[in-house]
Amino acid sequence: MDQRALPRRIARRIRTLPAQMATIALNTPMLEKRLTEAYERARTLHKPKLQPLSPADTAIVAGLERNGVHITTLDALAMPGTEAMWEPAVALASTFAGCAARGEYARQYMVQAGADDLMRHPEIVRWGLNERILNIVEAYLGLPASYDALNMFYTVADGAQVASRKWHRDVEDRRMVKVIVYLHDVCIGTGPLEILHRGFPGSDRLAGSNYPVLTHETLEQRLGGALEDGDATTCTGLAGTVIFADVASHYHRGRPATARDRCALFYNYFSRVPLRPFFCQRHVFSRAQLAEIAEGLPARARDCLLWHKRLPWIAKLVPPAPL
Repeated sequence: MDQRALPRRIARRIRTLPAQMATIALNTPMLEKRLTEAYERARTLHKPKLQPLSPADTAIVAGLERNGVHITTLDALAMPGTEAMWEPAVALASTFAGCAARGEYARQYMVQAGADDLMRHPEIVRWGLNERILNIVEAYLGLPASYDALNMFYTVADGAQVASRKWHRDVEDRRMVKVIVYLHDVCIGTGPLEILHRGFPGSDRLAGSNYPVLTHETLEQRLGGALEDGDATTCTGLAGTVIFADVASHYHRGRPATARDRCALFYNYFSRVPLRPFFCQRHVFSRAQLAEIAEGLPARARDCLLWHKRLPWIAKLVPPAPL
């Protein structure tokens, strides 16, 4: 056993405690009711300000509304900046694959690209600030969007059912959108994203500061039987597949990979003042690096990327919780 693991877990628990206590406070009936009423008023007031969407983009929002997911491709989206994003991202994925082949990721189920790697290719980060993506996200959220940068994950095909490979819901906000870009072909055995369309007892209630995190076997016990056709969407696809998914409203997981490793980009969005900002900012970038990426961008893109600067003072009192 790694002798450093226990002290790390204890330190993480201590650093996470303020966020856990804040979540419990936000969940008290009176405060929750007032916050929900304010949230619904804000959505109503913002509705006339939403940008018109093309039929293709309206279909993406409709998929999110219907079952929390819409699958498309980079070619179908045909957005500016895609080639500039794609080539360095695929090169980074190839670097990860080479490291894995040399055994450098032994006993690691997942590896994340660091800030230095991504800062050498800011076009990867900036792709998530495309106007069309922001319009789609904002139309679904019903509020101005925040862009919480991205994570680039290389998933090792070890079959382990751990961490985000278990069924869970994200808690940063009431609604969220992740835009996921597959850098490798992803089949059933390569760790596809899966989105659940069914609820079960306790699926909409926080257990402390989180929703219950379930193995696949425990999920099926909660559902009262095995998943059937239509209960979930398994997001397979070739390299260049793009998935829009609401990971806050729907249980989801990365299916444990068994056939081969895969790499993907995860672009993160929620409303400008998220319900639980202390669970946000779980990316690899420093505030200074985000400011560097924001230089020269249009005002809307800067505001989305530097959303944390405009949080109400009370929302800044609780420090961000670590992953």
